[in-house]
Formats: sequence, structure tokens, C-alpha cells
Amino acid sequence: MPQRNWLITGVSSGFGRIMTEQLLARGDRIAGTVRDFSVMDDLKAEYRDRLWLAALDLSEIEKRLATNPAWRCSASMSAAHRKKTHHLQGETHA
Repeated sequence: MPQRNWLITGVSSGFGRIMTEQLLARGDRIAGTVRDFSVMDDLKAEYRDRLWLAALDLSEIEKRLATNPAWRCSASMSAAHRKKTHHLQGETHA
């Protein structure tokens, strides 16, 4: 089986961790996001260059949306754009 590359958010626990372990064990490469790098020390030591990690804390986005009007505006504009795009795509496929 050829080696594949995967992007998995939240590789430190739950489903993300299980998928990461299984995919690394079969020889694939993982680019994963974590809040805390230290929880991945065991897999990083074992798989070294096949496991690339980046910090990502999505709770920060929620905090910004809750406290900053500019972020709320940006989020609602993005949601409106997605709805419009979906509507336009629906019309072209009909």
C-alpha cells in the first residue's frame, strides 16, 4: 500500500488520536494539530519525521467571536457567503 499523507485536527485525544496511531502504524504520514505538544511526545519519539505537529486552539476563536464585534461580523459574513455559494451551486445543478 502506498504511503499517504493526512491532515488531522485534534490528534492528541479521542478519535483523532486513534486515527493517528493507526495511520502511523501502517506507514502513513500525519500533519496534526494539538493544543499541547507534550501529550504527543510518545508518538513523536517513535515516528519522528512522519508526524508533524502544529499548535491550534479553536477555543480561542470562540472567545474572540464572543468578545470582539469585528470577529462576529466576519463570522456572520462568512456564514452568509457560504449560504449564498450553496444556493448558487444548487441553482447550477438543478
